[in-house]
Amino acid sequence: MPYPTTALDPSSFRVPSDIAAVPGARRRVVALVRGWCVPLTEDDVETLELLAGEVIGNAVAHTRKGCQVSVGWNGARVRLEVEDSGRDLLPVPAPVGPDAEGGRGLQLVAALAQAWGSRPTTYGKSVWFEVGASSSPPQPSHPPYASTCLSGAAQRAAATGRGPRTGSLPQAT
Repeated sequence: MPYPTTALDPSSFRVPSDIAAVPGARRRVVALVRGWCVPLTEDDVETLELLAGEVIGNAVAHTRKGCQVSVGWNGARVRLEVEDSGRDLLPVPAPVGPDAEGGRGLQLVAALAQAWGSRPTTYGKSVWFEVGASSSPPQPSHPPYASTCLSGAAQRAAATGRGPRTGSLPQAT
């Protein structure tokens, strides 16, 4: 199945300020990307899911107004951007002790994403990262995630949060 080599319009959705909403948001990100049939390996998808959970979880945990998640494809990588209303300093990975129960999210992002950053926005801040294919498509020994590409109806459901659902896609807010 051919995959998009040009940029796709990003898809955005709102995540409420409830930590229980993070797993559904993470699954929605994965469903959107699978629907695009982009050339990501299983490892790429797992990295995307892990990092999405970390960045979305940070935004939800540190603000009281939820966050806006945008997911796009630039022709080579998936870019996820999370904007929240937090006006605190821009996030940076901080040293964490070996017994700490948290605080490793940005360290994971810095270690696993191909690129990442943060920036101030009009209403708060945005944290973004990119994961995905290298400059060439995956080789047959590491096939793209095309075997789980979604049908047209499932793509629409993933993009809007409506329609036929398996319980893994949250409703858009």
